[in-house]
Amino acid sequence: MITRRVEKLKFLTDEMHIALRLATHAPDSFSARTIARHILVRAENFIAHARGLRKPLNLAGYDTRDFNKTKEAYAAEFEQYFRLSRDRLGAHVQDFDFGKRIELWNEIEIIKIGYFVDGAREIYSGLATMSLQGYVPYTDAPEIADASFNEMLHRFQRPNDNRQWVEIGADPLAITRSNTSAIFNLTAIHQRAGQLALIRRWIRAQNCLLKEAEKHLYTARILKARILTDIVSFCDCLVTRSVPPGAPQEMDGLDRLVSASGESAAPISDFVATSNFDSELRSIRAIRDEIGAHLEIDDTRALNSLIADLDGLDLEKARGFYGLLEDVFTKVCRTVLYLRTYAVDGQRLYGVAADAGLAIPFSGSACTAPHPPQPPPVNDEEAYRKSLAQWLDGYESQRGDARQLFWTAFSASETVEQIHESETLGPGTRISAHEFRKAHRFIASSLPTAVSESDFVGILDLVLTCSRGSPYPLAELLVRYGREVSDYRRRWLICRYLGEIASWPHASVGAFLGECAKAVQWGLRLEATLALFKTFVAAEGPYRFNNKGRTRIAYGAYVNSLTAPMAPPELLVCSLAFASVLSGPGIGSLSQPFAEDYSRLQGDIEKLCGPCLKGDAGPATAKELKELILTHDYVGVCVLLAINLQDDAYNYLREALINACCSRAIVTAAHDQASRHLAMCFLLRKDHGMALQIAHEIATRNPDVVAAQVLVAQILAEKPGSEDDAIQKIGEIRRLYKLGADSDATLAAAERDVITRKISSVT
Repeated sequence: MITRRVEKLKFLTDEMHIALRLATHAPDSFSARTIARHILVRAENFIAHARGLRKPLNLAGYDTRDFNKTKEAYAAEFEQYFRLSRDRLGAHVQDFDFGKRIELWNEIEIIKIGYFVDGAREIYSGLATMSLQGYVPYTDAPEIADASFNEMLHRFQRPNDNRQWVEIGADPLAITRSNTSAIFNLTAIHQRAGQLALIRRWIRAQNCLLKEAEKHLYTARILKARILTDIVSFCDCLVTRSVPPGAPQEMDGLDRLVSASGESAAPISDFVATSNFDSELRSIRAIRDEIGAHLEIDDTRALNSLIADLDGLDLEKARGFYGLLEDVFTKVCRTVLYLRTYAVDGQRLYGVAADAGLAIPFSGSACTAPHPPQPPPVNDEEAYRKSLAQWLDGYESQRGDARQLFWTAFSASETVEQIHESETLGPGTRISAHEFRKAHRFIASSLPTAVSESDFVGILDLVLTCSRGSPYPLAELLVRYGREVSDYRRRWLICRYLGEIASWPHASVGAFLGECAKAVQWGLRLEATLALFKTFVAAEGPYRFNNKGRTRIAYGAYVNSLTAPMAPPELLVCSLAFASVLSGPGIGSLSQPFAEDYSRLQGDIEKLCGPCLKGDAGPATAKELKELILTHDYVGVCVLLAINLQDDAYNYLREALINACCSRAIVTAAHDQASRHLAMCFLLRKDHGMALQIAHEIATRNPDVVAAQVLVAQILAEKPGSEDDAIQKIGEIRRLYKLGADSDATLAAAERDVITRKISSVT
């Protein structure tokens, strides 16, 4: 009994010392406090085990007066400073006064924390005078003296980037971080959502550190215990836990709070109903209770047995379960209007100056006030080149910095040319001036030098993401390049991006697109025609809004001028593309002035599809076509037609339909049915990679839908070379979800196909 107690005290002391070493090397105060929470948990565990040791020592005849006095003084200090912090921020994440939580968080600092780490070592070392069986003199854990461990600490200490931007902070501790726009959580439902956002931050930070420290056994165990403890806290905040009334753990989860507010908590309740939530959480909670938030107090359990349980739990499986919970939280936040901010926690805010002086330091001197922001180098071509390289090849924050520079330079760099545009207004003409600036000229000169297509598309993406400020000169630089290039693919891309950028009037854009709309290649003609159509909608829509429904250009006449030269198959593809634009997620309220035109277009599409569905296609297919049109799922219409058009005479049309969907000329509607049909389009092209990417996105958006997870497994099972991944995914779905007969049969069929293919590849 005494031996096991002493062994556990040494283990707890070791973990506290390693956690302190990690915290003091953290890149910022928030990260340091995130790690230091483990010291609070282990200090409470240390007190419990030290108290449990006193009785057996007395029974064995030892004088425990000094030991008792020292440990109780230690316990009293802990109760005064950190008991609440341990309960509300370490072992659990429970309801608490907003201001008091911030106060407790800021009080987790190196002097107080160091006192409890050193105190534990002093109490343990004091046992040396008793010559207890099993006692070993205190020495640091072996990895503290390991050179590779210290190298890891130095890598951890260096932040990934020198952040000079502001992010959205939706968690209740956001106000304690520098460079954060904090949101106050003052109602019960917002407090719970904020707690979930906070735990999500902790888990992400700990997972990142574990990647660096996974080779260091003691540190890896600390982080694993913290991650498992936080996963349990996440579950308890998300799903109301069944506990006896009045229990300390009793609190409403987000599911109950959302339902009480009159909104739907279906993403949470459906996930709990369709998944093996209870059994997965039970296995994690068992480890959390015995070696995560606590260290098993029963002296019949040896330390090596507890450590073996921790080591034996498959962290990747726990992470997979938690990943679904994170997706559930995101889904419910996007479903409930006033919770949407929590779905974007951590995203960057542009146009806001950073402030480094808010955070109270964990250790060392206070943060110095930031220097006044320097004006961006909007006229420096070297800065342009550096920023363009960061945009094309940098990580996310570098890309954000690059975009911000070009956004500013496109509107503030020196003017190198003025372009005048004339517009006929009734009997008169209006002439407008547009400034072509130094930054525009730089991007124009960069397009011809982009050797790879990925770089070329990357530059076009930069132009697109900056186009909302002043689109005219950006469209102009694309047209100037488009006139000079003869490569089909690049002209096609220029037309594609002009459709998203161009404003009206812009004579050079109209002339270029009109020329491309007469090209020999159908793909280029389609893309140019769509660009003209999108430009028309983007200009005519606001005009109709601002003039109470009056029209400047008649929809029918304009569309007829675009489609008049087209053969029937081309007209069908183009009509589907027009309809997808008018109903797609990109147009928004601009579609309202075209409601009657859109309704007529839907009828025209149904008629155009009729000849393609003759023969074996019966009333059921015609009904399915109508339902797809009514749900604005024009990708689904293409899939239906492609499946029915099996005659060789229709090869051209079938290929044109699928290509238009895969190239996104036919826009995918903003619902999962349409996304699933897009994945089917890529499967018809044998592009399993893109199909799998789309299926993963659907599954991530819908962790509560078993069919969405099964779709991923089906595509993996069809993808050559992914047999092992498919088998792993099938096993994961069976472990995490309660499968109905249909889903089970689908997975079984996919598994048979994979096994058959693996056997045939060997033989």
